[in-house]
Amino acid sequence: MVPSAVSSSRCLSQDERICIADQIREKAPVRAIAVELDRSPSTVSRKIRRNRTTGTTAQWHYRPYTAQARAESRRPRPKPRKIHRNPEPRVFVRAGLDRRRSPEQICHALEGTVSRPPEMHVVHETVYQALYVQGRGELRREPARALRSGRTRRKPQRQTRSLQPRRRAPWA
Repeated sequence: MVPSAVSSSRCLSQDERICIADQIREKAPVRAIAVELDRSPSTVSRKIRRNRTTGTTAQWHYRPYTAQARAESRRPRPKPRKIHRNPEPRVFVRAGLDRRRSPEQICHALEGTVSRPPEMHVVHETVYQALYVQGRGELRREPARALRSGRTRRKPQRQTRSLQPRRRAPWA
């Protein structure tokens, strides 16, 4: 198994990518590589396919340093929010909030306009996040005024640990 300083369940490390390249050069099957890395074969296969050089099936190469650079460039954080990137949905959402519509109603209205491009479509969670993100909220004027519920903070969902066990039916 390859020792990894920072092992993420989703992302491969530089050492793991080097191991993949070595194993590919030795013509090891994907399943053997996956066992070596203690990863799922589908994960290894996907990473190889996504980061190999272009060419025919017999002529492609896997370059681990290039693969790592590509992977890092694909996951910059923090990512710009959809409402922040495109001013059109921001204007539409702000107008909907001014008319005292809920984020769900606003998103359905946005969805209903057929002539809108796909980047205009947002889900209600995007609107809530834009309102509630402290200091950076693109739509944040005052959440209590913008939302009909008047909540200034998000109401957290119940945790699974706090759920009470169900009572069994008396006839069961």
